[in-house]
Amino acid sequence: MSHRYPKMYVIRPQFFVPMITLLRNAAQNSLQYKKDLVAIKNQDIDIANFENDMNEWKMSWFNTMKNAGKKHMEAIEQIEKAIKDLEKTRDALILSDKHLNSAENKLEDLTIKRLTKNNPTMAEKFEKLNPQE
Repeated sequence: MSHRYPKMYVIRPQFFVPMITLLRNAAQNSLQYKKDLVAIKNQDIDIANFENDMNEWKMSWFNTMKNAGKKHMEAIEQIEKAIKDLEKTRDALILSDKHLNSAENKLEDLTIKRLTKNNPTMAEKFEKLNPQE
């Protein structure tokens, strides 16, 4: 080093070529370190992107599952509602069947004597038609 200029080196001519080689090798090593550093940064970025993509996929999957769960519960509620409606319809049909049976029984109990019990005019006319009874 020069004592006048702190950034200046003084070299003897026989060491000039080895010094140039030394500087070239140092520059190549520095360049290799820079490339390695860029590669590591890219790997870190790739890992961060991968983690972000994975988290986005997880959230999307979670939302899909949540929506599917809601639709599943809605379907169960609709089925239960349909079951209740069908039970009401069944009860109405059973009641209708009871009324029809009651009407059939009343029809079987219907006789001319019953119809004419409180109506002497009609009883007299039916007696004229059917003298056998």
